Amino acid sequence: MKFFGILAFLALFSNYIFSQQSDFHFTKDEVETNLKYIASDELGGRRTGSIGEQMAADFITKELLEYGVKPAPGQQNLIQKVPFTNSKPPKSASLSIENTNFKSGDKLMIISGKNIDTKTEIVFAGYGWVDEAKGIDDYKNLDVKGKIVLTITGTQNGNTPNEVFNSMQKKQALAAEHGAVALFEAFRMSLPWPFVQGYFGKERMEISAGNADGSLVYGWVQEQTPGILSLVKGQEHPEAHLKIEAGDSKELLANNIIGIIEGTDENLKNEYVVLSAHFDHVGIGKQGGGAFTPQDSIFNGARDNGIGTVALMAAAKDLAANPPKRSILLLACTAEEMGMLGSQWYADHPLLPLENMVFNLNCDGAGYNSTSHFNVIGEGFTNVDEQLKDAGLAFGLTMLGDPAPDQNLYERSDNISFANAGIPAVDICPGITEMNDDIFKYYHQATDNADSLDYDYVMKFCQTYTLAARKIADKKGKIQWTGKGKVYNK
Repeated sequence: MKFFGILAFLALFSNYIFSQQSDFHFTKDEVETNLKYIASDELGGRRTGSIGEQMAADFITKELLEYGVKPAPGQQNLIQKVPFTNSKPPKSASLSIENTNFKSGDKLMIISGKNIDTKTEIVFAGYGWVDEAKGIDDYKNLDVKGKIVLTITGTQNGNTPNEVFNSMQKKQALAAEHGAVALFEAFRMSLPWPFVQGYFGKERMEISAGNADGSLVYGWVQEQTPGILSLVKGQEHPEAHLKIEAGDSKELLANNIIGIIEGTDENLKNEYVVLSAHFDHVGIGKQGGGAFTPQDSIFNGARDNGIGTVALMAAAKDLAANPPKRSILLLACTAEEMGMLGSQWYADHPLLPLENMVFNLNCDGAGYNSTSHFNVIGEGFTNVDEQLKDAGLAFGLTMLGDPAPDQNLYERSDNISFANAGIPAVDICPGITEMNDDIFKYYHQATDNADSLDYDYVMKFCQTYTLAARKIADKKGKIQWTGKGKVYNK
């Protein structure tokens, strides 16, 4: 009897798995076809603002509309324009205080600003932060008009990469508002200085906002002996000589893609689960930052983030055909590779009230080295781990957590833009047991092509993402942070 009972259980379990796998409104062929187009040479690496990225946006938009996805209320289409400034690094830059000279390419990093040659006082202003609600005003009793402001990176809350990057725009706006000609921050952060130089010292983009008319010079100074803080704080009215020959810059527009699937439950449909994935990548040749050859110089980004893009599209098609209880906001982001700028723009300019957004399930990854797993970056941060785990098990995939906690992965994709707004958020990605050579031979490399993927696994991953989205959107009770994720519970 026990033997037959086991057989009966296995039969029922097999039927359950089969029903879960066959009950979707997308196929493996569709997933493969979409991914091969998104990661094709024709799209030229999908660099933000490029023709190839626009082609990808047009394709995604067309597909979502065919699935039955609707524009957000008050919108005529699925497009949200995002304005950028594309800047090349300065041709030369120096900041001299007393007999100490900081030069770009060494201890000085110019992040934004135009030509300048000025001698003026440099004023220390703590963190350069103002928060009236908390009684913080680092500019109180300071006259910085026409002067250079020096601050410490981050805020009174800390110097984590997230805190530093999240405060940059406001700090520039505050310095410009108080009349400063330049703002420099003494670099105190866990990221290595060579990494910072590699990222900010190349052609880059930033959102065209926050820095007033763009005339404020903004940068970082590596704090070494003799440190810039001791030079400035140790003198009364210290003078500095700032000279910059700026690089070229131009304005451009790129697109976020935003659509709505209305929920079915009258009591829950005003709550939205945000499904997000970025569709941009890093471009061609030297733009890509990785190894390439004359024969293969296009960074196609099949893994990062072609898989996430088609997973978002698959979920959109399935959920539009059979909506869950809560509503869905679909967000295909531009400019993730430029610093999560597309999702940041949306969080700052939402088409629906952010208080109606109850969860963000982001989909982004660096590749995979296990076809038996998927990862949740932010495992334990929210109360939906059970739904995520069960979704994977339905297709034979076991859930893993963050494969590299020391690399701040949670703060390096679009989920962080929602987390910073207090919205519970995680990132789901293909299976990584460890960050090893199997990952790095494709991650941001020209070798990351669509024909190198295991589409049986990609299909299972898309099914897992879709089912996870449905389970979360149908979840009973409140979706919320746990104690582990309370740092983002603002």
